[in-house]
Amino acid sequence: MKKHVHLKKFKKEEIIFNDEETKVILRFIFKSQVRCIDSLEITDPVREFAQGLLIEAVDASYALGFVDALAWATVNPGAGAKKVLIKFGKKALRHWFKHATTQDLMRIKIYDRVRDQLALRFDHVLRLHINGIAKLNDNHFGMLAFNSSNNDRIWG
Repeated sequence: MKKHVHLKKFKKEEIIFNDEETKVILRFIFKSQVRCIDSLEITDPVREFAQGLLIEAVDASYALGFVDALAWATVNPGAGAKKVLIKFGKKALRHWFKHATTQDLMRIKIYDRVRDQLALRFDHVLRLHINGIAKLNDNHFGMLAFNSSNNDRIWG
């Protein structure tokens, strides 16, 4: 399954997460960049980037049909990530999603392979933010490619 991704843009008042929650999201997606993320200055564009990644992670997971994968394997994320997912499910606006329903948002699940693909495709954007050279109005674009796997982890 191939999917072109343009991360959603948000008005300042639509951004849900604070600095620490933004870091939790970025650590969850970019698990190999934890030290860089911990030292990252959190700005509104960084918060917008993290929120866009989380929306894409949720929506792509629902597009893959997470129900089938639940029969194979589930893993609980750390307490911080779980707390952020619950807050997101409560505050996210339905029109931000193509696949997930309002009811789905109360039981958010994210495929491991979706998370890995987002990390791979958007690592360059994270590095631009870390280096302080990301453009404010950049359209973040990437292509996600998923293959079938019966031993996929699901977070949520």
